[in-house]
Amino acid sequence: MKNSYIFLILLTFLTTACHRTPPQIPSNTPEEDTVGMNLIEYNKLCQEDERREIEAYIDSVGGFTKSEDGFYYRVKGQGSRDKVKDGDLVAMAYSIELLDGTVCYQSTDGKALTFTVGKRQVIKGLDIAIVGHGIGDEIDFIFPYNMAYGIIGDRECITPMTPVLYRIKVISVK
Repeated sequence: MKNSYIFLILLTFLTTACHRTPPQIPSNTPEEDTVGMNLIEYNKLCQEDERREIEAYIDSVGGFTKSEDGFYYRVKGQGSRDKVKDGDLVAMAYSIELLDGTVCYQSTDGKALTFTVGKRQVIKGLDIAIVGHGIGDEIDFIFPYNMAYGIIGDRECITPMTPVLYRIKVISVK
């Protein structure tokens, strides 16, 4: 009887000792972010569509130059030599349009848009683009959506992810 207990213990030990547990998968292994990758790919496609839209507009009207900052500009009239710099208070007449010609906003009755350059009081593109221009300058700017009203638009006239055309005339710089 003693031998049968020993045999049973040995048999149990041998059957459990030979069984290996599978390796564990570490919980800190990064998983593939397919949602993030899809969003990045979608954004690239949107930017490419926007680039083609802007280029088609420029081809139809001509005269625009692409800046190093990513916006397009066309100087229609030169003014004074006093140039706008960061921190200046600028007043300007303006018109904001979509590339299909829809006028969304414009200054009327002599009311100018007034803002301090570099203080984020206007869209990013205009804040950057106005620097270096002077009183009396007339410029057209095309801003891609990431420098204009972004992925949500302005919820009134400018739809999400839409490039805009700013037509401006600098009235004063202080």
